[in-house]
Amino acid sequence: MEISSAQNPRYKTWQRLLDARGIKKHGQMLIAGRKIINEVLEQFPQRVEGVILRSGPSNEEDAAGLALPQDCPVYLLPHDLFAALDIYGIKGPILLAEAPALPEWHGSLSAGLTVFLPFQSPINLGTTIRSAAAFGATVVLLREAASPYLPKSLRASGPAVFQIPLFQGPSLEDLAKNIHLSIFALSPKGENIFSFPFSRFKEIGLVAGMEGPGLDVYWAEKKRLSIPMTSQVESLNASVAMGIAMACRIAGER
Repeated sequence: MEISSAQNPRYKTWQRLLDARGIKKHGQMLIAGRKIINEVLEQFPQRVEGVILRSGPSNEEDAAGLALPQDCPVYLLPHDLFAALDIYGIKGPILLAEAPALPEWHGSLSAGLTVFLPFQSPINLGTTIRSAAAFGATVVLLREAASPYLPKSLRASGPAVFQIPLFQGPSLEDLAKNIHLSIFALSPKGENIFSFPFSRFKEIGLVAGMEGPGLDVYWAEKKRLSIPMTSQVESLNASVAMGIAMACRIAGER
């Protein structure tokens, strides 16, 4: 199907998928990047709702090698309309996929590791979701967090957004009220995470603060863990810190 007007209702919906509000309203997302698209097509073809290509001679080349589900709709856009959706300038296919609503967190810790994320940066969020998949963690997105279905988040997470248990959680402040749960916060002022006895906990949660303000105001010092650093660096990137923490937990089990 060829779409040539920016006023086309279908195209206007796709434009809204570049922000969280539009994603939530329409229950769809846009995925760019041939490697990620091929992974989604291979592992989660049931999520695919269409593919968007550039019109003209390039569309056959763009579609080559894509294992599209049978009867998958193919939409063709002229250069200017396609470029408005292609925020990274990849000029390759864009996958239209289902963006399922996240189930509410049940208020208890899953077996193993649960990470609670308030990250407002889609890139940090996507990177951490990918790390969580690598370490076998359950992810709870706090109210402050960006949508995991934003294009920038998906580019960082890849198909991991479909691979792991993913829940919608409370706010950072409300999570801190669950003092009966073994949830430990990452903070510069806390116990050394490298010597923390992770093996004592069959169920444990890790929570990071928002980029910048942190979370010391909500968390008691006895339930904080710190990553030792030299004095030359004030803090770590949020996704890097959470990745180190998840790795420490895995190492602590062995």
